[in-house]
Amino acid sequence: MKRLLIASILLLTVSFVFSQKATLKEYTKNDGVTAVTIPKNMLALFPKNSNITYGGINVAEFVDKLSDVNVFASRKDDVASKLIKDATEYMKIGGYDNLVSMKTEKEETINFYIKTTDDYISELVLIVQRQSKESAVMQLTGKFTMEDIQEMIASAGK
Repeated sequence: MKRLLIASILLLTVSFVFSQKATLKEYTKNDGVTAVTIPKNMLALFPKNSNITYGGINVAEFVDKLSDVNVFASRKDDVASKLIKDATEYMKIGGYDNLVSMKTEKEETINFYIKTTDDYISELVLIVQRQSKESAVMQLTGKFTMEDIQEMIASAGK
């Protein structure tokens, strides 16, 4: 009986963690959300000197280090609020470190989260909440150094 209880708790915990992992991808199906996924083979087509910015960050400068980019954005107040809430919860459960939180001159609140391995930063997530009720989550996966992240943060605050 004790084994059955422990196995049930373990199964529920694992299923909860996996269901949380899918949370952001689920937004691709939601009304009121613009979802963009750019895989590595598409990223390879962007010229390095192009000006592809989001949240003040020129993503083109880091194209060669990216595996993929996922962007989820909404202008609907209730959907945007839920997106930000779910993304923030996902960061806590998923083992991400909150690198920095900042308010920009444009009255945006930007939170940077990273997920690391022993050798590099494997994921950077920007959660951008705007006063105009438009909010977005940008997930960059790849192999980054701390210097890359510092450059991103410095350009985002401008």
